[in-house]
Amino acid sequence: MRGQERNFAEPVEPLTRRERDILSLLAQGHTGPEIAEKLTLAVSSVKWHTQHLYSKLGVNSKKQAVARARELGLLGALPAAAAPEPTAAPSEAPPSPVAQPERKHNLPLQVTRFFGREHEVAQLMERLGENRLVTLTGSGGVGKTRLSLRTAEALLPNFADGVWLVELAPLSDSALVAQQVASSLGLHDDPGRPILEILTLFLRERKVLLVLDNCEHLLEACGRLADTLLRASPGLRILASSREPLGIAGEAVLSVPSLSFPDPDHMPPIDTMGDYVAVSLFIDRARLVLPDYQVTARNAASLARICQRLDGIPLAIEMAAARLNILKAEQLADRLDDAFRLLTGGSRSALPRQQTLRATIDWSYKLLSEPERQLFQRLSVFAGGCTLEAAEAVCADPAGGDGLEARQVLDVLASLVSKSMVIADRQPDAEVRYHLLEFTRQYGREKLGDAGDSERLHRRHYDYFLEFAETNVPKIESRDRLVWIRKLAAERENYRRALEWSFSDVTDVEAGPRLVNAMHFFWTSYQEVMDWLKKGVAWCQSHPEISDSVYASLLRWASAPVSQNDPQTGLTWARQAVDVSRRLGPDGKETLMSNLLALGGGYLEQRGDAAPALAPIAEAEAIFLELGPDGFPPEKYLRAKADFAATHAYLANSQGHFQEAKILAHESIRLLNESGDRWGSIWPLEHLGTACLNLGEYEQAREHFLQALSLREQSGDWTKAYHIRCLGMVDYRQGNLDRALGYCQEGLREAAKWPDYNIIASCLGISAGIAAKLGQPARAAQLSGAAQALYAKQHRNAWEDSSLDTLLPGWREGPDQAAILNAFEAGKAMQPEQMVAYALGDAVV
Repeated sequence: MRGQERNFAEPVEPLTRRERDILSLLAQGHTGPEIAEKLTLAVSSVKWHTQHLYSKLGVNSKKQAVARARELGLLGALPAAAAPEPTAAPSEAPPSPVAQPERKHNLPLQVTRFFGREHEVAQLMERLGENRLVTLTGSGGVGKTRLSLRTAEALLPNFADGVWLVELAPLSDSALVAQQVASSLGLHDDPGRPILEILTLFLRERKVLLVLDNCEHLLEACGRLADTLLRASPGLRILASSREPLGIAGEAVLSVPSLSFPDPDHMPPIDTMGDYVAVSLFIDRARLVLPDYQVTARNAASLARICQRLDGIPLAIEMAAARLNILKAEQLADRLDDAFRLLTGGSRSALPRQQTLRATIDWSYKLLSEPERQLFQRLSVFAGGCTLEAAEAVCADPAGGDGLEARQVLDVLASLVSKSMVIADRQPDAEVRYHLLEFTRQYGREKLGDAGDSERLHRRHYDYFLEFAETNVPKIESRDRLVWIRKLAAERENYRRALEWSFSDVTDVEAGPRLVNAMHFFWTSYQEVMDWLKKGVAWCQSHPEISDSVYASLLRWASAPVSQNDPQTGLTWARQAVDVSRRLGPDGKETLMSNLLALGGGYLEQRGDAAPALAPIAEAEAIFLELGPDGFPPEKYLRAKADFAATHAYLANSQGHFQEAKILAHESIRLLNESGDRWGSIWPLEHLGTACLNLGEYEQAREHFLQALSLREQSGDWTKAYHIRCLGMVDYRQGNLDRALGYCQEGLREAAKWPDYNIIASCLGISAGIAAKLGQPARAAQLSGAAQALYAKQHRNAWEDSSLDTLLPGWREGPDQAAILNAFEAGKAMQPEQMVAYALGDAVV
């Protein structure tokens, strides 16, 4: 037996109990998932332990590991299920959560299941193997205490003299910290010796893990004590939990993240919802009040919203789940805008500061200095986080008149991050962004209101983002388009917040329309564009005191997108924009020119209606020539010339002058390249492709449409359905029906997202032609009826001839006349969503 022990100890580092369990199961032929099920572990945890096992054995495969274990006598002499645990070195990280009876500890027995965190437990054990002091940091309720206790349980076999929990939350006197540690270790006072001396003498020769829980309100005392004990006791290790680090030499810090949750806007399949730890925790705690509760198609989106609104914070999720005894998930999700009043319950056995969500944050807030409280309150006006520059501009008075100067913001912000009151998001190739968790933001908003600063801070927030938009949205047209799209996308929630506030500010009635004008170029969905533009137009119409310049610009930006589904209203607004622009006089010539050009484009959108476009285009060009090169910055002058060339190309295509359209489109592209605006080439490329298509130059047309589509995709533009539809038309004209149908279906899916009825109608018309060519007259008729009805709904002429007489010549005299007519009428009677579903759901290839 002695030789066997030497054989076990010398060739390899001692194996932990979990590693021996895994080794035994590997030798029995079990796979990783099977081992995970038998040992009640995550598959990722099994992989992690297996890699450590391989490292200790000096192998890199399962086969080699089993052979090496047999060679060393590990499998025969020490069966995994019965072998005694060798004393492990402090640097090991055995993950078994089962406490050994002979080990000393005062860890409480947990009465609820522990979810997820396998990676964090393994990471924390590894840190404790490498460092003698590790501090868990994180916001209130994120699960620092539970994680430290779980890890402490797993480490019991490593510490011969015990694992001891020291609960510091009840203390308010820093002088009692050492006494609390001594009491937790079972030590008694000695009147002849200071308590610190008793502690150091006791720990000097012992192998102990101390778990110091909730240090944030006693940081200095905890730091001093930890430093003293670690220097005096080589076998001691300390695991601390705190909202901020202790701040002493040798301290390793591990931030505890929130639990993972699904994105409510991109829902995963229902059967994978349990893969998100926040959802699993919610379901488990919900079953404490509703034993049969589970994820269903009806509640899945609400569960995702709940977990998102609560930022994956375990304490908040547990409190929310407890409310399912009186609310459905849908109601709970809707009420989380007022999380503090809703989540007032909690376990009576929990610490008082953890029995309500408000008490949890109150605890942290009371520990802040006055500058920290001011900045924390003011950061609550941001939505979706902010950059340091934005925090300095919005949260501080340049003159320092409100208690916080811009030069102070960085240091105070860093302090709030270290105290886990603010989260710092660090992403590759992006500025660091700072944000509050959702329920802490609600708390900060309340405190800001109590301080009487809410309106003033919202005004600063609005002013900052208005200037940011007016300065940087135009840069979307520059060489750095993608950079500025990313920067603006990061502020999307802030713009929504600023817009909501600005339309409620009756003291500055131009605030909302000005910001809509500034942001007209940047939104990610047609519906959001239209919601804000329509709101802006309605606001201007109800506030006649708004200046003509603001109103004219808003009408101009609103007329183009509204034309996608309502060309009549689009033209009305474009005409109104011109009328209002004329009132601006000599100083408004550039605005008038832009609005005249937009009006001409609006007429051209109505295919075959080119005549009314001639006059506004000619007037716009006359103003452009009058202003001349000196009337614009150089790059803007080139872009304006390119716009006129592209407009004339569009006009030429509408009049059937396709060769002229090609020349004009090429000229527009040349000017745009010269100005550095390659993204602006999308529009003339469309006209160039259309000219080639009508000239029968199909491969050239395909190349131009593909180039335009590529630019749209590269530029982050969401309006790519038109180009997909154009590619479908090219293949349809060439007789490539399978590929044409594929493009049409893809175009329908893209267009239906917004929705864009114009493109939907066109794709339906092409699909009708494909069905007719494939010998499916009834399907062709129904698709034709749908396309005709949708074009009529928009008062728009068809892009292609999708009439029954063209698609099915002679149908009126054929035997299927009644069936075809019925199918046509059925298509006309469909709603747009039904039309799309029909075209996609019964594809014929």
